[in-house]
Amino acid sequence: MDKTIQEKFSLDQKSIAQTIEQTEQILSTANIDKNDALRLNLFLEEVMLKYRDALSDEALASLRFSSFFGSLRVSLRIRGNSFNPFEEKESDISVMGSLMANSETLDMAWRYRGGANLVTFTVAKKQKINQLLSILIGIVSGVVIAFAVKTLFPGSAMDIATKVIYPVTNAFTGLLCVMATLMCFGSIALGIVRLGDISTFSTVGKKMIHSFLMVAFILTLINTAWLVPGMKFGFSNKMAIDFYDFWKIIIDFVPNNILSPILEFNSVHIVIIGAMFGIAMLKMGRKADRLTEIFDEANTVAVLSNTYLNRFIPIYVGLMICSQILSDQRSLIQSYSKLILIVAIGEAVTIIVYTLVVCRRLKVGIRIFMRKLLPAFMISLSSASVGAAFSTTIDTMIGDLGVDDSFAPLAYNLGGILFRPGYCIVFTACSLFTANLVGIEVTWAWLLAAFLLSFILSVATPPVIGGTTVCFSILFSQLGINAQSLSIIISINAVLEFLTVAVNNYCLQCQITLLGNSLGKVNLERLRQRV
Repeated sequence: MDKTIQEKFSLDQKSIAQTIEQTEQILSTANIDKNDALRLNLFLEEVMLKYRDALSDEALASLRFSSFFGSLRVSLRIRGNSFNPFEEKESDISVMGSLMANSETLDMAWRYRGGANLVTFTVAKKQKINQLLSILIGIVSGVVIAFAVKTLFPGSAMDIATKVIYPVTNAFTGLLCVMATLMCFGSIALGIVRLGDISTFSTVGKKMIHSFLMVAFILTLINTAWLVPGMKFGFSNKMAIDFYDFWKIIIDFVPNNILSPILEFNSVHIVIIGAMFGIAMLKMGRKADRLTEIFDEANTVAVLSNTYLNRFIPIYVGLMICSQILSDQRSLIQSYSKLILIVAIGEAVTIIVYTLVVCRRLKVGIRIFMRKLLPAFMISLSSASVGAAFSTTIDTMIGDLGVDDSFAPLAYNLGGILFRPGYCIVFTACSLFTANLVGIEVTWAWLLAAFLLSFILSVATPPVIGGTTVCFSILFSQLGINAQSLSIIISINAVLEFLTVAVNNYCLQCQITLLGNSLGKVNLERLRQRV
């Protein structure tokens, strides 16, 4: 697709309405998800309205649709003074900020060049096969191929696994690690920059961030403590923490230089440097526009590259399952069934506790409260997408939970970046359970590293398709867990992702309601009303 629907048009109300109508017609025939098409239309209209207010309704614009590495790219060019439509102040938070935080397949960028503002929207085309289904097909194919090889070449099965399959899967694991480096850095740096203004870190902003991070920290700690009794500790079951091991972990959090985190793939260092860059650019304001533009473009490339890489995940999983069967490791695969139960119990308990806390503190009926949150929960559960449930979630918070309409988008924006309680449980459970299963020598220092990494990655998970796959590759490589186990976890997570995303969205609404009430931004009468 390469089409310019409007070469030159002004930003008056009539022209904008005609352009949006034409765009809607084009997107209806494009091979993209319906929710993405609707979201893109909303973005486009809001951006044009912002430019009309910032410049004038006589400013000239053009709109172009094209293909970009297999994705759809919409380019809006507006001549006039430099103006970044994605910068939002705390007093002027629109729906765009929240959508940006939770958009999984849509990426946006802005730059100013040659006297014109260029805003680009890149959306991944719809997959023909659901990712969960494709992974299941990969698993079944891996099993079939493994038994075929064992039948046809019984004496060479082990050699095929170690000399043919392992090199391929190890190379793919390396690619995942490279993408993880870029995406984690971009997720942290741009997530901070997109808060819009340093004033966002006011009393309200700091309280929200502190609240989100504190809950994630506590959940990770509780989940770690719950799993510790079943761990097998190394060093002759020494239970006293080695001070020097502990101190080394703390010191290792500080990067020696800016290149070593990338060359050595140290995720903790990458997150720290990304946060430093993000805060610095946020403080610089408009002076950092050029740097933000570069970061946006680099992040777009990383996200799209990961999208293509993610298409090979089913093949990767199938090959890993095949190699494990050829290596007679079927018992290892069967042992992971217990992990699904552990994660499901942990996430169910989290929902129950959150519901009880909200209902007790705000004196609302449990049945009334859960009924209000059920629609958004079911959409998230069935689609494994926060973006698909976005409009329902916002409507629920403002209309049913009584959260102030000026507070809900800002809180949801920050929460979409920082608050993922379901991932706290998944990362902790998967790392500890797998280490225990494959015989990793666990010390208290190793356990502390697993806890801190699980907490950090729950915050730093890129909000894109395959983001958790990237984070699992980080987590397992840092903790010394083998690639064979990583492939099994990726397969299991394809199923767990549906529940995890739904839990994240449900708990985020609970947390925003509690936080909003403490700030006087919740209408308790509306909250307590029946649906």
